[in-house]
Amino acid sequence: MLLSLVATRFQVAAPTALRSGTVPITRASVTVADNLRHAYQTLVQERELAREVASLRKQNDVLRQRNELLTREAARLRQLQVITQTQAPNAVGIAQVIAVSPSPLLARLTLNLGQNAGVRVRMPVTVPGGLVGQISDVSGKESTVVSLVDPESSVGVTLQGNRGGRGLARGVPPDRLRADFSRSIPIKVGDVLVTNSLGGVYPVGIRVGTVEKVLPLGPNDLNRTVIVKPAVDVGVVEDVTILEGL
Repeated sequence: MLLSLVATRFQVAAPTALRSGTVPITRASVTVADNLRHAYQTLVQERELAREVASLRKQNDVLRQRNELLTREAARLRQLQVITQTQAPNAVGIAQVIAVSPSPLLARLTLNLGQNAGVRVRMPVTVPGGLVGQISDVSGKESTVVSLVDPESSVGVTLQGNRGGRGLARGVPPDRLRADFSRSIPIKVGDVLVTNSLGGVYPVGIRVGTVEKVLPLGPNDLNRTVIVKPAVDVGVVEDVTILEGL
């Protein structure tokens, strides 16, 4: 006890000025350490968030692609349903247009279905809006369509609404048809032409186009000629339905 009293009596006490001077340094050190710890934690959290955001973006891209595929497939199925109900029940399937002829004198499409899918030459090709043409060439996985406006195309037509008057329409590049009827047929601008049984290729009643102009009759003309705007613009077609031939 005596030694404790002596030690306490002669213990050196830090000056008050020294103590007050070290307090700010200590506080600053603690603050810097806290800031560094928070900065490190923030950096780690930001990196984790960045990884999560990247992962979510990838998942979102996959889901978007799946949604686009499902949306397109649903549209294709609706197209097939419309055609089988309104044009012909004997559809082979739906094909995608993968190429369009660059020639201004030809109007031909390349499809992604061929012999392996049961496609054959002379099969009709259509969309809900009307007739596109017919298959002219087939390979294992692809086929070529000669559209109605191709100069080598011809299709039997008649006036819509059972108004009679059989005619023959031929392609006139780049985007029209020329149809000939008997001069006794009272055809006029705005009349709608549909397929008939002439030629035995196309189902009857598929929309072909609308009469755009009636050419004047000459004194020796046996037929009345009209210019027809096709119902389908083959330049913007993406999916087509291939029908069984008659």
